[in-house]
Amino acid sequence: MVKNYEHVLEGIIQGMSDGVIILSLDGKVQYTNPAAASILDIEPDDLNQQSMAMAFYEYEENDRFNQTILNVLYNPDQRHYDLVPYYTGSEFRQLNVMTSILNVDGTKSGIIMVICDITELASLKIRYTEQVTALLDSLVKSFSTAIDERSSYTANHTRNMVRIGTAFIDWLERSGETGGGLHFDEDKKKSFLMSVWLHDIGKLTIPLGVMDKATRLGDRLGNIEQRLDRIHLLDRIAVLDGSLDEEAYREREAQRECLLEDVYRINSTGFVGDDELKRVNEISELSYIEEDGSEHPVLTDEELRCLQIRKGTLTDDERSIMQSHADKTRRILENVEFPDAFADVPEWAARHHEMINGCGYPDNIKSDEIPPEVRLLTILDIFEALTAQDRPYKKPIPPERSFEILYSMADEGCIDKDILDLFKRSRAWESCN
Repeated sequence: MVKNYEHVLEGIIQGMSDGVIILSLDGKVQYTNPAAASILDIEPDDLNQQSMAMAFYEYEENDRFNQTILNVLYNPDQRHYDLVPYYTGSEFRQLNVMTSILNVDGTKSGIIMVICDITELASLKIRYTEQVTALLDSLVKSFSTAIDERSSYTANHTRNMVRIGTAFIDWLERSGETGGGLHFDEDKKKSFLMSVWLHDIGKLTIPLGVMDKATRLGDRLGNIEQRLDRIHLLDRIAVLDGSLDEEAYREREAQRECLLEDVYRINSTGFVGDDELKRVNEISELSYIEEDGSEHPVLTDEELRCLQIRKGTLTDDERSIMQSHADKTRRILENVEFPDAFADVPEWAARHHEMINGCGYPDNIKSDEIPPEVRLLTILDIFEALTAQDRPYKKPIPPERSFEILYSMADEGCIDKDILDLFKRSRAWESCN
């Protein structure tokens, strides 16, 4: 009865599609089924009674395959699973290998290996992964295009950053330059460039009136113009009903023209000095009388705050709204199931406005908390914004002057000087010319 059972068991193993190899505890092959011989591309007679190490010593590529035997010898109380490459002499195969100790009547008597050739499955997985990655890339680029084209002021911002970033990483590889903690293999390069593509996705939530605000007043300038036109009409009515004489009317008209010219100038100047600020405060004290006799200021409180902006175009509230795009980038990307190779993308993208000295946003992190990839992304973002040629509210700054600004930021502890040195030496921005 036992012999019949063993005969049936041997017949099952002989007919299995998975490979089965039985070894003695010293690693010598005792039995090989046809499937194992086929998978390993070796004749059973050439394998049986040989040690595994001698049978596969010819190719160093098979060291991991041999290691599976050692694993079970070192840890005999566990089963071991491993996905290993295997070289037949003409092709690589992907093998799923399970090894375990054979026990007979409580005594360790050998080792059993079960081998499955998953080369075709692995190839399908690779192709599927490549297709998913390609789909993700195309979606990312589409989102980025939508962000940039939403604003005429940033139409090429992200694409330029990607081109410059790619050229810089390629230069690092060609030159062998090291520094700043930057090390890019192919996966990290793809992950970094994806974070560049997505770094401004939070701007989809920012009102265009804030994001595209080219002057201090923005759309509010039209309200002031309409209000001054109304004051003009009210004065004409006063002249007609005799409550205002012609000389006083002409004097008030000249004052309004002067006021509007001052508003235009201060609205678009690069910096509001003390004299301009004094003039704004003078205008803020002016008022007019409506038809119903009520008195109103010529400038609203919000218009006054806008004209009092010393540098830039955004009020404190508007700047907070604009800066919120970094945190919103994180919130959007945290809802995306990125493949493992792209796991860093949400944080890298969200932190491109962090500064080494802690004065950045959204988290005010600093120093070693900011990875080198983010430090590089920050430099690319600032450099492209400085040199951009498609911003109607400012002229492009030449690279030489842009680097002066960047090095002053490095001296202040805002950005990484070592990475900035590498970037300057690479001349990667010339790829966009």
